[in-house]
Formats: sequence, C-alpha cells, structure tokens
Amino acid sequence: MEPDIFIITKLLSDPSRMHILDILMDGKAHTVNEIASFTKIKQHTVSYHLKLLTEAQVTTLQTYGRFHYYSLKSAAIAEMLEFLSFYSPQRDVKSYKQHIHKKELKVARTCYDHIAGELGISITNYLLQENLLSESEKDFQLTEAGKSYFQKKLHIDTDELKKKKRKFCPKCLDWSERKNHVGGALGNALLEFFSEKQLVIPAQTPRSLTITEQGKEFLEKEWGI
Repeated sequence: MEPDIFIITKLLSDPSRMHILDILMDGKAHTVNEIASFTKIKQHTVSYHLKLLTEAQVTTLQTYGRFHYYSLKSAAIAEMLEFLSFYSPQRDVKSYKQHIHKKELKVARTCYDHIAGELGISITNYLLQENLLSESEKDFQLTEAGKSYFQKKLHIDTDELKKKKRKFCPKCLDWSERKNHVGGALGNALLEFFSEKQLVIPAQTPRSLTITEQGKEFLEKEWGI
C-alpha cells in the first residue's frame, strides 16, 4: 500500500498551519494560548489546525491536568520542515519589525533542538577545521580527537549520546545559510551546553537566540569565532 503524500502536502499548504509549525520548531511544547499569542491567530483556529496536524501525526499532544501541550511529533518532522524551508522562496520583508525578526533568525536560532543560523554554521565549521568532526555525504562523524574534546572540554559523553534512539550527528540543511549544520543528538547536546552556560538565551523573536556577552567571549577565546 503506497503512502498518500497528498494528505501531508495539503496540510502543509495552509499558511496558518505552517506558521504554527514554525513556532513548534523551537523544540518545545506549547499551549494553544501560547501559540495563538505568537502567531496572532485566534485560539479556536489554532485548536482546529492542531487537531488536523495531530491526526496526521505531524504534531503530538500531551495533557497535564487541564493543560494541553503541543509539540512536533519527532525530529524527523523538524528535518522535513527545515528541508522544505531550504527550497522555498524567502518571504518579502514589509516592515522594520519583520526586518529585525529576519535578522535575529539569521544570526542564531533553534532548529527543533539544535543550533542553526550563522552561529550553527560557525560551530560546525570550527569542529570540522579542528578535525573534531569529519563528514560523509549525509552525516558528520566524530573523530577520536572530537570524542576526547567533547568529554574533556565540554563534558559531553558522546558514547551516551550514541545510545539514544535518534541519529547521532546528521547533516541538517540550514535554510538561511545554505550550508549544513550539526543536528541530531550531538547538535542537541551542543545547544544544551550553550543554554546551561548562558552562552545563548532566547531572543524576542520565536526560535531566535541571542548570543550573550559571555557567549561572545567564549566563542572568541575558545573557538576563534
């Protein structure tokens, strides 16, 4: 039995649904009220779209008491959306606010649960240049030097990451930079490191990240970025 791709493409053809999914690309779970606030779409309309997306297994619902939280079904959904973004034309910027939002997203943002944008590419380039990662057509590979570096310098246990039920270090096509950044379990571990050390913090624009002064100092001193 062949998959019915039309169902998914029809779902993704609606601008409001894509706006909702873009919010969920931050890798977090959100309530209908939060999504409505971010997207400026009425709550009952957001609920309707999320119902369709959940039925199609694009999003998932978790209930805690009277609170309902929606998130993307999996990292694979995020990869699909990022891939589609890469091949989609850029929206026209029609206001100063949109200009600021676009600029913030380009500098640094979350791509589901890892770092994208200029910062994501700079991190990836550093890891490759220092031979901490190597690459094949579809994935990045951790070198022995990389394994040691992540363990000793960043306190990231890559052996434990490889046990997770997800890709370890896939290439993720960055829609704004037109290059590959580090995704998967290793990409998520890097985002968690940057967040825990307060090297990046959430910016005003959904999904965008602000590099803190501490972060700028770390990047320049440790990685020459």
